[in-house]
Amino acid sequence: MVTEIGVGAWQLGGPLLLDGKVDGHPELGHDFCVRLIREAGELGINFIDTAEQYGAGESERRVGEALEGRRDQWVIGTKFGAQVGPNGERVNDSSPERVPLSLEDSLRRLRTDYIDVYVYHTGPTEGEAEKVAEFLRKAKQQGKIRATGISTNSLQHVEYLHSLGCLDVVQYAKSMMDPQRELSDWVARHDAGGVVRGAFAGGRLSGRYFRQPPQFAVDDTRRYRQKGDPAEEFARYAAFEELLTPERGMIQLALRFLLDTPGTSTIIPGGKSIQDYHQAIRATELPPLTEAENKRIAELREDIRAWAPA
Repeated sequence: MVTEIGVGAWQLGGPLLLDGKVDGHPELGHDFCVRLIREAGELGINFIDTAEQYGAGESERRVGEALEGRRDQWVIGTKFGAQVGPNGERVNDSSPERVPLSLEDSLRRLRTDYIDVYVYHTGPTEGEAEKVAEFLRKAKQQGKIRATGISTNSLQHVEYLHSLGCLDVVQYAKSMMDPQRELSDWVARHDAGGVVRGAFAGGRLSGRYFRQPPQFAVDDTRRYRQKGDPAEEFARYAAFEELLTPERGMIQLALRFLLDTPGTSTIIPGGKSIQDYHQAIRATELPPLTEAENKRIAELREDIRAWAPA
C-alpha cells in the first residue's frame, strides 16, 4: 500500500549532466536532500521514486542514506535502462547483460537488499525483453524485487511487457492538460499500480509562473521545452484560477484532478521543500471535484490547447 502522495527524487540528485547540458535541477545540497526525504516520511508519505540515471546515481545514494534505519517504513521505486556514460553521455541499455549489473548497483546505492518497484526507464527491445523478463522473475523469487513495470506513456510498451508477465506498475505522465484517458483506463482495468508524474505540466499548472515565467540557464534543456514566448505561454494557464477556492489553490486543484481519475495509485511531485509536500498532502484531504468542475476544466483545456503553438 502506498500513500496518495509520494516523493519524486529526480531533483534530489543534484545536476544531471547529459551530453554536456543540464537536464535537471540545481544542487539543493546533500544534507538538505537527505533531511527533506526524512521529513516527508514524518508527514506520513511512504513512497519514493528514483532512478540509476538521476545525478548519475547520486539520487539513489541520498535516498539510501535518508532511509537507513527507516527502510521498513518506505516503498522504494527505482528505474533501470537509462544511464550516464563515463564522459557524461546519455546511455540507454536495458539489455539482459546490463540489467543484472544495474540491479546490484541500485541495491548497493540504496543500502537495501530489496527494491519494491523496479521498472524500465527506457522502451523494451523485442528479443531482449523476453530474457530481461526471465531475469526479473528470478529476482522476484530471490526477494530482490517485489514488483516490475515501466516508466512510459506508450500503451504499446505497456501491453508488450504485460504480455511477457512483467508488468505490475506503470509510471506515466498525466495532468489536467493531458489526462491520458486511454492509458489511465488500461492501468485501472488491469489492476496495475499507477505512479503519476508530471502533475504540474512542467510548472505550468503550479500557479507559480502565471505572472513571471521560470528562468533557465542557457545550457538547461528545460529552456528549450517552452513553446513560444514563455511569459505569454505560462500566463495562459492562469485561466484555471477561476476554479480556485479558499481551501483549494492551484497545487490542490491539479492534484485533486489526478486523484479523482482512474489509474492513479500515487502521485510523485518533485518537491524541493517540505512546504511543497504539505501543500500536496492537502489535496488528499479535499473532496472530489464536481461534475461541473470537471466539465469546466475540459473546456479550459481546449481553450489553452487552441492557443498553444505547434
